[in-house]
Amino acid sequence: MLKFLLKPSLIAFLYCLFTINSVNAVEVSKLDQANVPVSSRAVAERDKALKSALEQVIIKNTGTARSLDNSLIQSQLGNPDTLLSQYGYIEQNGQLLLTASFEHRRIVALLRQAQLPVWGTQRPLTLFWVAMPGDGDTVILGDSSALAERKLFSDFSDARGIPVLLPILDLDELMGINPNDIKGMFADIVASVSGRYQADFLALVAIDAAGSQVRYRLNLYTKATIDSLTPPLFSYNGTAENSTQAIEAMMAALGEYYFTKYAIADTGTQQGASVTFVNIQKMAQLVEVERYLKQLSAIKNATLTHIQGHTATFSLDLFGSETDLQRLLSLEPRISVVAPVSAGEFSPVSNQTGKPVYEWRLP
Repeated sequence: MLKFLLKPSLIAFLYCLFTINSVNAVEVSKLDQANVPVSSRAVAERDKALKSALEQVIIKNTGTARSLDNSLIQSQLGNPDTLLSQYGYIEQNGQLLLTASFEHRRIVALLRQAQLPVWGTQRPLTLFWVAMPGDGDTVILGDSSALAERKLFSDFSDARGIPVLLPILDLDELMGINPNDIKGMFADIVASVSGRYQADFLALVAIDAAGSQVRYRLNLYTKATIDSLTPPLFSYNGTAENSTQAIEAMMAALGEYYFTKYAIADTGTQQGASVTFVNIQKMAQLVEVERYLKQLSAIKNATLTHIQGHTATFSLDLFGSETDLQRLLSLEPRISVVAPVSAGEFSPVSNQTGKPVYEWRLP
């Protein structure tokens, strides 16, 4: 599986930040933690760093830096201690860092009170294929690359809580793809050598020298079947002073795209729904399903309302829409959509109107 295909450098990084499931989406941890460089342990320096740490946590939990413009958030940033769980200092590569943890429930409550969207822990995994200048030629950026741009992807992933992968670039991949395939945005060719990676999305990135600046372009595709005519889900391009600024601009734009797709805001209206799971074989499954539903950012409350045979139905109060809910459910690797329930099993009216029926996979 994925964790056996990655090189040790990325494995260590991902396991520090994420729990990688057997397929696709990633459960992101440390959403309420941040590390901030400081010059000393002085009180004034600490207070400034705690504010910066809270800003990072707010962005991680919403997915967008625009959330910092909210008036309620601005007020809270002036007093980060009220949300603080603990803080301390570590030294990393000769740099002193303040590391801070905030109380998750209070962070989410603050965001809801500010009427900001909340992005849950289950997040899509994106595989990046990057063609850029390097060593006097155009190269593909791999996971083990010594180029400084490699670290930028890790830093972005850490700061925004967005799982990112770079390819191994073993012999099979180097035989199947070259930088021009990426620069030309031939997504079908790139997809054909990406099957080993259990990612949700495929990002093709081209960075080219343009005089004293660089041009950049990012195209995002779902990692499902891609052919030569498949349009990108999202595209972003521009110019920058250097590749560092180009990558930062593209990653910020990608974060905004995922924010609009997965972060859920409270509509302020009572939105009810139901969801049905079939083939429940053990009570432990039912407990896991209920626990999972209650932690989703789209759900205010989940109540088991009907169980018959191996089928269970939960009534839900939602923050967003049913479409938001289904989008989040599609990211969970333990959930699969199955055919309508069989004869003799409980089949609520909602399922007869075309709603999907789900199965919770056993480990």
